[in-house]
Amino acid sequence: MNDRVPVLEFRHVHTHYGPVHILKDVSMQIYPGELVCLLGGNASGKTTTLKTILGMVVPSSGDVLVDGEVMTGRPTADVVMRGISMVPENRRLFKRMTVKENLEIGAYLRDDDEIDQDMEKVFEMFPRVKERLGQKAGTLSGGEQQMVAVGRALMSRPKLLLMDEPSMGLAPILVQQNFDIIEQINDAGMTVFMVEQNANMALSIADRGYVLQTGQIVLEDTAENLLANEDLRRAYLGQAD
Repeated sequence: MNDRVPVLEFRHVHTHYGPVHILKDVSMQIYPGELVCLLGGNASGKTTTLKTILGMVVPSSGDVLVDGEVMTGRPTADVVMRGISMVPENRRLFKRMTVKENLEIGAYLRDDDEIDQDMEKVFEMFPRVKERLGQKAGTLSGGEQQMVAVGRALMSRPKLLLMDEPSMGLAPILVQQNFDIIEQINDAGMTVFMVEQNANMALSIADRGYVLQTGQIVLEDTAENLLANEDLRRAYLGQAD
């Protein structure tokens, strides 16, 4: 694996919000085709990590690389153009716009002639989205909104899909369906980097994982080994020895 160029790499990244030190010497690599999860509790730095990838937060030191190219300090549009797309926490659809309009927004930086083909692929993955195409996004159920949010992100034809807390706000049965969809997307060849508090579910489908605590990476390993790690089980899975 190490002889390949990572799709995404953090090299000794530090970030600050004013005097507050958020990310502390974070180094990570996500390789093509992987599904990698970043675990951590509230205020651990997970959201800042995603904002740093997207160029919304500029590291005070260290670098973020996409396909080996330093992207530190570049605007978000440049990052998206390099093939990074995100499904945000709580979906964040344009609720007064139709489902179709939300999907079209996902392709706003594209100028090729295959956008309609990619929309059909979204419909194949989510038949219900096609049924709701003319409906206002804000009138959909939580599960349907999540489908549209994933579809919108895929419409940019990304090489790396970022997912921010995909289980948040969903009923338990929808959480399982959502993770099945993420696994399906990854099995089709999409590289996925998922930030998630639900460690058990995330690790059940991931290849590898990192654990972030107060801005520092405290554990990194295969998903299988992390699931068996006693410290992780106590801290994040609610299990004793």
